[in-house]
Amino acid sequence: MIGGVLPLLYLLFQAPATPPPAAGEPGAALTVTLLTYETGGLLWERFGHNAIWIHDAVTGIDRHYDYGRFSFKQASFFFRFAQGKMWYSMGVDNNPSGYIEFYGSEGRKIWAQELDLAPADRFAMREALERNALEENAGYAYDYYRDNCSTRIRDVIDRALGGAIRRYGVKPSGFTWREETQRLDQHNPFIYTGLMIGLGHPVDEEMSRWEQMFLPGRLREHLDSVTVTGPDGVARPAVKSERILNQGGRWPVPARPADWTLGYLALGVVLGGLLVLLGRGRGRTPRAAFLALATLWALLCGILGLILTWLWGFSSHIAAHRNENLFLFNLLALALAIVLPAALRGKVWARQPARRLALAVAALAALGLVLKLLPAFQQKNLELIALALPVHAGLVLGLRTPGPS
Repeated sequence: MIGGVLPLLYLLFQAPATPPPAAGEPGAALTVTLLTYETGGLLWERFGHNAIWIHDAVTGIDRHYDYGRFSFKQASFFFRFAQGKMWYSMGVDNNPSGYIEFYGSEGRKIWAQELDLAPADRFAMREALERNALEENAGYAYDYYRDNCSTRIRDVIDRALGGAIRRYGVKPSGFTWREETQRLDQHNPFIYTGLMIGLGHPVDEEMSRWEQMFLPGRLREHLDSVTVTGPDGVARPAVKSERILNQGGRWPVPARPADWTLGYLALGVVLGGLLVLLGRGRGRTPRAAFLALATLWALLCGILGLILTWLWGFSSHIAAHRNENLFLFNLLALALAIVLPAALRGKVWARQPARRLALAVAALAALGLVLKLLPAFQQKNLELIALALPVHAGLVLGLRTPGPS
């Protein structure tokens, strides 16, 4: 498979276009290649992955350096994740072909870009990566957008290029953090919806090109446009050559995210209309169905509200702060889920609280829409308003509590 052509790739990468540097010059025998692995199917694979591959032509040793390693078996992993205090690490292996074969077997496209670096810069990069890979240096506080596998690789290459990537990256990218997340996750409506609920206002800022390189694919694309000025004063591409090691294509990603507002609205109207019909229906069956559907909806909204409150108020997940989705999903819905069954069974104490809570939940959702008229409330969550507001309204219109039992 891919491993069978790896020796040929070595020859292709190592074939010098110019006479080799003087023997014995540090870094002269090194080839530095950026490996970019396309997105995968699992949630934590949607951003893709990348690594630096350094080949030593004298010793024949290959080193594969990458960042963003984690384990679910890590002590208190899920609690630390909930706090937004994720501790990831970098790693190094002598088997690039194993990674290429693994990611290739998952149907992921793989690119290899050989970097045009001076021998001294190649040597310095390898030394820095080896130091970073030491156990006492490998760990770091991970952030999905600001400090991940790709941003660390970007920074390593930028230092070797004398800051050329950062200088190139000051221009705006034309994308927000949310838009990049949307286009990567629209393959799965459930993952997409969950992420859009959890992400707050901070991800609606437009990124610079530098920031956009949090995605391995974007780093690869932008690197093709980066130039460096050599000792002769002539600008040259930072990428010396590029190869595709695996065609992949199993997990295609659109260039721009689709707008799902109408689809969400249709679903919201259907669910809201169903609640009205069931709530106004006669007989035990419609009322039982209304009770089940309304309570389930309120419980779901309440649990989501609890999670959003935690993420904003008690976690370091900056991307989830200032989240206007709390107008749609909040703790009032959780209270409604508690009193609603009693109210629908005719308990006098629960009637007025249920009506008022249902109305308050719907009113907050409507307020979230009205506040879009103000500059301070411009989070891109119209899709979710289109889904939640009709359902909240349908619950209010369908809520008829029976008389005393």
